[in-house]
Amino acid sequence: MFLGREKEILLLKEKYNSGKFEFGIIHGRRRVGKTTLLKESIKDKKAIYFLARQANRETNLEIFSKIYAEYKNIGDIRYKSFEALLEELFKEKDLIVIIDEFTYLTTADPSLESLVQGLIDSKKEESNIKLIISGSEVGMFDNLFSQSKPLYGRNTFQIKVKECDYLESSLYYPNFSNIDKIRTYAIFGGLPYYLSKIDDSKSLEYNISNLIIEESSPFANEIEMILNTELRNIGEYQSILQAITSGSTKLSEIDSKAHIHSTDKTSKYISKLLALEIVEKELCFKEKPISKKHLYRIKNNFVAFYYQFIWCNLSARGFLDIKSFYDKFISNNLDKFISLRFEHICTQYLERRFLDRYHEIPKMVGRYWYNSKKEKKDIEIDICVETESNLHVYECKWTHGKIGKEVIIDLKSKGREIDATKYGVFSKSGYDENLTNLNCDLIRMDEFFF
Repeated sequence: MFLGREKEILLLKEKYNSGKFEFGIIHGRRRVGKTTLLKESIKDKKAIYFLARQANRETNLEIFSKIYAEYKNIGDIRYKSFEALLEELFKEKDLIVIIDEFTYLTTADPSLESLVQGLIDSKKEESNIKLIISGSEVGMFDNLFSQSKPLYGRNTFQIKVKECDYLESSLYYPNFSNIDKIRTYAIFGGLPYYLSKIDDSKSLEYNISNLIIEESSPFANEIEMILNTELRNIGEYQSILQAITSGSTKLSEIDSKAHIHSTDKTSKYISKLLALEIVEKELCFKEKPISKKHLYRIKNNFVAFYYQFIWCNLSARGFLDIKSFYDKFISNNLDKFISLRFEHICTQYLERRFLDRYHEIPKMVGRYWYNSKKEKKDIEIDICVETESNLHVYECKWTHGKIGKEVIIDLKSKGREIDATKYGVFSKSGYDENLTNLNCDLIRMDEFFF
């Protein structure tokens, strides 16, 4: 089942129909859906798809040759070199050629980068094939297309495939209520591989229990698998992730809590987690990239859920039954966890709807925090959006009770710190009936799904 990815499909369709040579790069983390996207894009088209193997040059050449021979319907043919095979491919008319996990080929034969460069430079004016390479390796795009590399400047387009947002993800579980759609996204995130396993004919508790908690479930050891695939010495990374989960957000705090005792090392570990899009560096609104006013938080929803509820309770998972584990560690704390992810979901909503809703174009979006000397406490504004003429600020409330005017009054008080001009509130449970003449945009859950 293929859902979402409308923008990516439209771009690929445009390139397939360009009538000229195209060289595209599709990259993104593992299980984000690159292969499914590519296979969907070439349905009913002249195309060959080759998945490179972690094997030597000869084995890959043999497999690729066989795939091309099957496309040509010419029986068994073996090319002696990748140069001979690729030269034949460049002679084809309107053929889409996809090489998935391209870095496996360049690892087996580093000269392939220069070979592809030479063919592109000499054949691109006369060829109209669409050559697409794809890969999951962290930093693949930078490693293959940096200025010092042979393929630098040769691509005609690139797509970084990211996780689905809350709305695209909800297409996988249409039978859930709007509230449970938000909860499900906050727990499982937006990787299509995860989303495809969710059964929306059953409860959210059932899905958590049977996909994550059960020791033999599909995602029981998912995090360890991801880390072991991409990183070395995962013990340090796990300690860093648990430190962030427990509330450490600054480098020095994370280093201390993770017991690494070297901020240089911790910084390098965090850089890897940033590249994997597991962790994100969040700048305070309006701060410059070099500013020290930043925090680290876990970006990936599924990873955040796992470290919040599972990793720290692995021993208990070994001897408690599933229901008891859920009731003891998850049930009473789930909405508190979701409230922390809700801000980013609201930001995604604004990214989709801001222009239509306010007829303004955002210039900057972020979260603002400061220490109030007057009130002697830390103050936070959940979302700030600056446009050419206004500064919008929002409060995000994932609470059981309806929102009253005191929340809006408090938001306006906080907003004066940064000269806010427009105000809005997101509420899980709605609003009191008497909220009139407060000049505040009141956004409800049913507006998230349209």
